[in-house]
Amino acid sequence: MSIQNLLNGFLTIKDFSELVGITVKSLRNYDKKGIFHPAKHGVEHENNYRYYSAPQIITAKLIRVLTEIGVPLETIKSLAQTRTPEKVLKILCQNRKKMDDEIRFYQDASSVVDAFIGLIQEGMSITENEITLNEMPERRIILGDKNHFAYPGVFIDEFIRFYKSAHEPYLNMSFPVGAYWPDIKSFLDAPVSPARFYSLDPKGNERIKSGLYLNAYTRGYYGCINDLPERMETYAKKNGLRFSGEIYGIYLFDEISIIDQEQYLMKVSAAVTETQRILSHRPRRYHRL
Repeated sequence: MSIQNLLNGFLTIKDFSELVGITVKSLRNYDKKGIFHPAKHGVEHENNYRYYSAPQIITAKLIRVLTEIGVPLETIKSLAQTRTPEKVLKILCQNRKKMDDEIRFYQDASSVVDAFIGLIQEGMSITENEITLNEMPERRIILGDKNHFAYPGVFIDEFIRFYKSAHEPYLNMSFPVGAYWPDIKSFLDAPVSPARFYSLDPKGNERIKSGLYLNAYTRGYYGCINDLPERMETYAKKNGLRFSGEIYGIYLFDEISIIDQEQYLMKVSAAVTETQRILSHRPRRYHRL
């Protein structure tokens, strides 16, 4: 940046461009279209030079912000030509609301992405035939209404009804959806007909309680449980565990990440209590559902 230009109180278009982060091409375009004029023009060797004053830095930076958030150039031009505090305030308030809406959208989208990342990473880290015992933290969910299946194992109607339901604060169906059973009896009696569905929406009013959970895995298309209930029951009896609460199922791999439908990977987590301390060195690990 030219020291002489600074001393004279004006900046060349090149210096001004570097300072405000707007290209020389854009500054020339703004001048031609009447959006933002330089403080003065100068002619040297038949070339038209543009010079900008220091106070124009503030205006140029605001124009840059407004264009980056999508304010049309015609709106900026109108504002530049007939600006008043009231008009400037109106434009800023309108676009602040737009930005707030976009921020909320990206925050929600980030939560959705994080949920899928957690499930896929867990699916890649486990051995599907293993059964694990883990302490899990509390997690917010949206729990759907009670299901009423017309035929056992055919849950498409109830699944669609869950998607259409209105819940508070809202049912964001971009989040992974899982199956819920209130206790071990309902799970063993109807493993392919969950009592409810739930969404892993962190804005939900319901909670997956923190505590000790028995986790088992199985592969297959939606609703395929295989021998998972029997394996979990056998493991619990053998290792001094008592089923003591809710059971949650969620797909770690589904159509999001697997082409072969028979290779979908489901995880079932059942709340348990130790009746005998035979796993004295059991690791306490946290996993996402």
